[in-house]
Amino acid sequence: MRLIGTYSNAGLQATADAALAFYERRPDLHTSGLSFGDDPSNPRKVSTDISLVWVDRSDPEAFGISDLLMRAVSAGLNQYLKERELFSQVTPEGSLFVVPLFNLQRYAPGEGFKAWHADWSTADDITQPIRRVLAWILYLNDVDNGGTEFHWQDHHVEARRGTLAIFPAGLSHVHRGRVSHEQPKTIATGWINAGSLDGFVQHLQQA
Repeated sequence: MRLIGTYSNAGLQATADAALAFYERRPDLHTSGLSFGDDPSNPRKVSTDISLVWVDRSDPEAFGISDLLMRAVSAGLNQYLKERELFSQVTPEGSLFVVPLFNLQRYAPGEGFKAWHADWSTADDITQPIRRVLAWILYLNDVDNGGTEFHWQDHHVEARRGTLAIFPAGLSHVHRGRVSHEQPKTIATGWINAGSLDGFVQHLQQA
């Protein structure tokens, strides 16, 4: 599991609590969850989401949560790379950054991202998925046997409040969510791309 990093501390737990409280407070932002390539009659992912854009300051409360997540995940990424110095050396452009677009996702009992999948793709999307190197998940609540399982690694990351998981986005780390039929699960999730945050923000502004 050398490329699956998990982190938990008081700061991540506080971030998880704040993000979960925000999700509960803002049903006006809730939308049906989507995943690329879904068949509407048989979706791979069933959830209720809030999309967050870190560079958007129009909703101060949403920006506050976005900024909290950006800081927490960036700190986790720094720790991940510190533990794996070779990873940075072989990364295209020699630099990684947290993509400033996040999702908060609520899975009601029986819902989930049930299909095996990877986070890297060649889709033409504003998040530049072909440049994804890592993906991340922050679990916002405890769910018994309801975390994320990795196929090739035969590994399960438990869904525990304030646990941040960082892992490769590519086909080597195909994964899916374990579905709980008793408890809801809420996560924050996003990606880590090759390149620079400044360059990506310029890309967003030009889109």
